[in-house]
Amino acid sequence: MTKESVLTKFNCKIEELPFICRFALTLGRRDMSDFMAFSPIFNADYFDRFEVKINAAENLVSPQTETEELKKITKNLYGIFDGLIDPINKVRGYLHLAGESVGISDKNFGLSPLAQKIRSRDAEGVRQNLVHVNRNIQKFMSELTTVGLNAEIVNHLTAAVAPITQNNQKQFEISSQRRETVRKNIEKLNELYLNLIEFTKVGSIIYKASDPDKANEYTFVNLKKKVRIITNVKPEPEVTKTKDEE
Repeated sequence: MTKESVLTKFNCKIEELPFICRFALTLGRRDMSDFMAFSPIFNADYFDRFEVKINAAENLVSPQTETEELKKITKNLYGIFDGLIDPINKVRGYLHLAGESVGISDKNFGLSPLAQKIRSRDAEGVRQNLVHVNRNIQKFMSELTTVGLNAEIVNHLTAAVAPITQNNQKQFEISSQRRETVRKNIEKLNELYLNLIEFTKVGSIIYKASDPDKANEYTFVNLKKKVRIITNVKPEPEVTKTKDEE
């Protein structure tokens, strides 16, 4: 159990909380007349103050400058990853042509694990497996060049290690600093969560008998589900699969 899980009062990822709150805010403003009929405290000012807290939480969890820097790093990494796909497939072809003179499978050579890590966008996994592939290329350079492997492919794969390492390290440093900042300000997020629960519970009460579907919209489980549906869509690059991977 992490420090964050011990300190937080909410059952979701820290970065999800502002998104959940913003969904709830939209519902609250939509149904504000019903909220005010229930209690005058749920007026426009109430929801405006809640939005101010959401904005503060978003800046805490995902500061704009850091977010933009992380996006830039991620774009750089993905560009490097995608640039490895064609060389990897060519090395795979040369490995098959070399046959028994090399006598190593795609998997043991490191090509299949590398392709898998590229698809999963795992920077450290890509780095580790790329280093392994480069070592095997050097080990079997004579056999592979005999069947067509050229310096351009070798140099491309070798040169990719350094920028992956550098970008991965930058990503780690920014994320680590962000986690520490959040940890020091966790009470603000807990207050935001308590504010969220205050009016979403009322929303469920208001509509429990008259409109069960609307009441369900205000449950934390449903709000969290909506956020995860939106944020968990990740495109995958096309990499040729081998029997080792299937």
